[in-house]
Amino acid sequence: GPAGTMWTNSGASTPYVAGTPLTTIWVTPTVSSTYGVSFTTLTPCVSAVTNVPITVVQPVSSVVNPANRSVCVGGSTTFTASASGGPLTYQWQLSTDGGLTYNNITGATASSYTVSGATLSMTGYRYRCVFTAAPCAGSTASTGAILTVNALPVVTLSSSDLSLIPGQSTSITATSTPAAAAGGWVWSYNGNTISGNNTNTVSGITVDQLGAYHATVTDINGCSNTSADLVVSAEASDRLWIYPNPTEGAFQVRLYYDPSTTAELRRVFLYNAQGQLIESRDFALTNSAPYLRMDFDLSRQADGTYVVKVVHKYTGKIVASSLVRQTND
Repeated sequence: GPAGTMWTNSGASTPYVAGTPLTTIWVTPTVSSTYGVSFTTLTPCVSAVTNVPITVVQPVSSVVNPANRSVCVGGSTTFTASASGGPLTYQWQLSTDGGLTYNNITGATASSYTVSGATLSMTGYRYRCVFTAAPCAGSTASTGAILTVNALPVVTLSSSDLSLIPGQSTSITATSTPAAAAGGWVWSYNGNTISGNNTNTVSGITVDQLGAYHATVTDINGCSNTSADLVVSAEASDRLWIYPNPTEGAFQVRLYYDPSTTAELRRVFLYNAQGQLIESRDFALTNSAPYLRMDFDLSRQADGTYVVKVVHKYTGKIVASSLVRQTND
């Protein structure tokens, strides 16, 4: 054993001299130590050394208290405490009355304790750790750390116009309570993330971006939540849309189609001012966009007035309108 810790009397006043035959000694180690003893017979025969470990328990000291923690509803957070001394045992306790009384938490016997599935009713709960260095007398408790549970933000979407025709555009604005953190917005369109937009607004939505939009926010407390879907749809119209008009060549034609109806075969005819057919093309519509974009180009044609005629091949319905081809100097 360590020098200066072995004695021939219980009062630890007479040092034991190593190698002196004694059947009993007293030891006073200050740290956990191992002592060795062997026996010699008259023969003489010497036994192997038998090791005798002595565990020295240090009193609890230098307690580091757990810190207050905040968590979002449904989330988890961990309290941690530490101390010197021991070997130590740990027991976490919970107070639901502001620290007046504490009760043991079953199974919470490590240096950390994790709270899971937090609810708003748990706000104000206090958690402390009790350190015990047995068999030393008494235990030492840390101070109680306070749990704050933050509600998830409420996200609302609004728009001035949710039913569009060609040439129109709209925007969607989101609000959050509590307020959003800076850059705390993520937008989704038809289930896909809209990259590069971390503001509370999506703008420039046209008939080419019809569908469901929702926003996910991270608020100033670090909590996240997602809005309900807001659907931008098409406004039904019998009008034939041709633009730009006048055009220097390229233009698009749009005519409303109801995706909930049966398939449609659409044929588009282009006539010049003399009534001559210069182009015709077919477009099959089956669950396509309500205002399918049909592109044409008159760049190789002379300036003048043209007629665009759209024929529904199944019903025979015809819609027509004029177009001006005009070269700008």
